[in-house]
Amino acid sequence: KETDTSTMMRSPAPTITMLLAWLLLLHTGSLLALAQPAEKEGTCAWNDVSCYQDPHLKEITVDLGTGTNETFLAYHPSDVSTFYQEEPGSRQAKVPSFHGQFGKFINLSPNPIIIYWSSGRKHNDVYIAEAAAFEAAATATFPGHKFLVRSKTDDDSADLQMWTITAKQVLYTYDPFEDGTLKLTDLKPDQLELYNLQKNNLKFAEQYKAATGVDYLSLYPRRPRPTNPMWAADYFGQQHSVMTRETHFTELPNPENLVPLKPGGVHEPMLKAHREEDTLNMTMTVLSCAPRVFEIKNFLSKVEIDHIMQIATGMTLHQSSTKAGLEGESRHDESTRTSRNSWVVRGKSPIIDAIYRRSADLMQVNEAYMRKRSNDEMPHLKTKGSNSEQLQLVHYDVGQQYTPHHDFAIPSLVDGQPMRFATILFYLNEGMGGGATTFPKWRNAEHTSELKVVPEVGKAVLFYSLLPDGNMDELSQHAAQPVSDGEKWLINLWTWDPMMRF
Repeated sequence: KETDTSTMMRSPAPTITMLLAWLLLLHTGSLLALAQPAEKEGTCAWNDVSCYQDPHLKEITVDLGTGTNETFLAYHPSDVSTFYQEEPGSRQAKVPSFHGQFGKFINLSPNPIIIYWSSGRKHNDVYIAEAAAFEAAATATFPGHKFLVRSKTDDDSADLQMWTITAKQVLYTYDPFEDGTLKLTDLKPDQLELYNLQKNNLKFAEQYKAATGVDYLSLYPRRPRPTNPMWAADYFGQQHSVMTRETHFTELPNPENLVPLKPGGVHEPMLKAHREEDTLNMTMTVLSCAPRVFEIKNFLSKVEIDHIMQIATGMTLHQSSTKAGLEGESRHDESTRTSRNSWVVRGKSPIIDAIYRRSADLMQVNEAYMRKRSNDEMPHLKTKGSNSEQLQLVHYDVGQQYTPHHDFAIPSLVDGQPMRFATILFYLNEGMGGGATTFPKWRNAEHTSELKVVPEVGKAVLFYSLLPDGNMDELSQHAAQPVSDGEKWLINLWTWDPMMRF
């Protein structure tokens, strides 16, 4: 295993003396980052997004039929042999025993549609999602599943189309112009623009897959590369170290000191008398290279966990829901997700605020990214709202689970294509039967079974939902296994890129 404090830089690691000389206290107010001087040729600090480029991004040329070829920096997956620090070609990736896949349904009609899963029994089809005109929706599915397209405006309409899911095909379209049901000449200019946008995206997706072997699930060219840095996951067991001033709470402050906070800017770590001194070193260990999954042990202290559980005792937990797209309602699906959840706002207490700040350091982002900001904070961002959601507190009882799913949803056609970028899971207890977090599609050369992460008190797991080129990472599909004995408590934090939008 290797401790790597400069992974996000393109040059060789500096000497210890140089590192000490370049120790920077960033404006986040908490992160201690090790970086090389920007003026040195060939170097690039992790927080200089304009400088750093993931080494797996390689230029491809695409022809969309406009008469001018376009170039795109596409993510090319690594040879699985390199995950074991071996020569490329020395190993072959195992085919997962899990056959589930992503299904993206694109509505190329000027009219909204509703998508149903066909149960095979009359009047017993299951609502999946709505897709507005020229928009898309998606869901986790399996080969052989059938989906029906129906008009949203005509309740008595016949099925407009049926899709049968086939292995290795993730994109499905409803296009009433292809069979002559509608005519392109009847579209308004803005509608025709959206139609062509989706058609060009399909052309792009075909060429992207031919070049990379990966399905393109995002929207070209409106989904840019992530604006936030991503930790490298080059091989199993690789380690990164992050130092933070947001140290552990070692004793619970008096109740009068745990009052809700008002949104604020940079400040010194609060309630130092109740915390460890100086800095906290967070060690990240690569569990999976594709998708990128990291384990951080002892992210939370026992006092912090006790505080969260104390908060939970005063909350009413509700049945968890799922949603396949931005249109339509969230749904309670007992066959998919059976846990119960509630939400904890960042300003609930100084301890919760410290967890957000520590998470920002772990993800290499300014803590202001995770809260409402003043006009002069991070002016390059288009919005002033938080780019992270409230902490989701989740409880699983015996038999409860969350079947394989993705944390991202298909965004609307707005520029930037805002969506969930990264997830951090925080485990609050351990010792239950079952309840592991699994990644059934992880790439490796030894196992056909899923990657299994067993809950441990205080442990955090970070994984990304996007690839470095802005494509959604289908391999990030994950599940919460059923609890067979005891109970499971966790909280999770979702962070968006380039902005949060509902």
